[in-house]
Amino acid sequence: MNTLKEKTENLVTATERLLQDFGRERTERIEEREKLNSRIKDLEAELEEMSARNTRSAKASEVSISNPINQSPDTVALSAENIDALVEEIDACLNLLKI
Repeated sequence: MNTLKEKTENLVTATERLLQDFGRERTERIEEREKLNSRIKDLEAELEEMSARNTRSAKASEVSISNPINQSPDTVALSAENIDALVEEIDACLNLLKI
């Protein structure tokens, strides 16, 4: 039969193993938490960068929509003349097709 001393030694040995396992698991959890926190920080930085890019893009599109390319009056008139000529040409083609 096991004596009280042997039982105590076995209990102490088992407790030491449990404490070592607990310490190992705790260390692994801390390392995993640090990796996850690092990943979160990386993702947050990436999100901020994408958000900034999106904001810049939105502002650029607003500027291009609200401020069309500055055209001189001659250019605008030329464009209107070209459009008129194009409309006349289309009308002429349509009239030819109706013959």
